[in-house]
Amino acid sequence: MEQEIHLKKAEDMYAYSCAHNFGKGLTRAWGINSFRLVEQAMDEDEFAYLTFIGLHRFHSMSAHQRNFAYAVTNKRIIMAQMRSFRRTRMESVPLNAVLNLSFDNNDSIGIVKILLANDAICVGMSQESIDALSKRLTELLPVIQQYAQQLPTTES
Repeated sequence: MEQEIHLKKAEDMYAYSCAHNFGKGLTRAWGINSFRLVEQAMDEDEFAYLTFIGLHRFHSMSAHQRNFAYAVTNKRIIMAQMRSFRRTRMESVPLNAVLNLSFDNNDSIGIVKILLANDAICVGMSQESIDALSKRLTELLPVIQQYAQQLPTTES
């Protein structure tokens, strides 16, 4: 496996997503602005090692919360969206709260599902992007598990 990367800047996170075919979003400016929210949300000792863009809380082509920027960090998965008029949406999930990551493909779109104890976050992506992302996430699974084990347990 290649050397682990440590992404901290919005421009680098966006460039990584684009370079690996993990999604480009609406425009370059939208992508960088959305990843800037991720950058600002990260702790001093936090870094991203996988970033992608997809349709947040995807149920169908007409039922989703539009494109979000996603960053898998050494602590959590951060999900952010820059909306019109500088409005924002943000969510994050600690790595040790993720029960499973799964992938589903149909004729028109692929879906990555982030399974949590009381929720499942579905992300819609193009077939090409979901294929590339599923391959990369499979490679990174040991790294994700290692970081998750280092986090303090949370009480429900």
